[in-house]
Amino acid sequence: MTFPVSVRVHQIVDYWYCCERSRLMVCEGVESPKSERMSEGSEVHEWLSKRPKTRKELELYEALEPFEPFSRVFDGVKILAHPDDLVVLNRNKVQIIEYKTVDKFNVKFWKSVLAKYQTQIYAWILEPILHGLGYQLAHYHAIVYLKRNGVFFRKLMVETDNYCIERMVKQIFGFWKTGEPLIFPLKWKCQECPKVFQSKCRVFNKKVKPIV
Repeated sequence: MTFPVSVRVHQIVDYWYCCERSRLMVCEGVESPKSERMSEGSEVHEWLSKRPKTRKELELYEALEPFEPFSRVFDGVKILAHPDDLVVLNRNKVQIIEYKTVDKFNVKFWKSVLAKYQTQIYAWILEPILHGLGYQLAHYHAIVYLKRNGVFFRKLMVETDNYCIERMVKQIFGFWKTGEPLIFPLKWKCQECPKVFQSKCRVFNKKVKPIV
């Protein structure tokens, strides 16, 4: 097992979906197969990235260019962030907008939790960069849910919580290094998991036993 020198935010967040899958991705290089849904979501994200921007937003993006891809080093690991959108509010406050696509007009709770953590980590990474450029990070950020055809569905606001995020990242790094404590996923997650992960998963192959 090799501990990474850099990770992407979505790999950290994936720990809360299945910690073993996140370990396999990060420490053993197992890649998740690309699905049709992922491709559709990417098309919506590409369309959103070309939205008209205000003069202040154009100035912000120009100032941020030297810092792309955005990153922050924590415990010797570079964490890479690719937020969907940044909006400049009053008094040079910057708000992060994260877009999510859904099949139906409903959002499962566990997906909202993952999106919340993802957005909070983005805020934690961007805060020192923005401060150095004379901007302030807004206290609240937004998760915007869209149908796959781009129709707006819902917006959820997320509060910045840097203390919680640092504790969470430290916990996840500790698991990646030791493989413990292993949190057993719900059975349906194992059933839906791609075979590339099942073949190496300690839970799926019953190399460990759940605590009853």
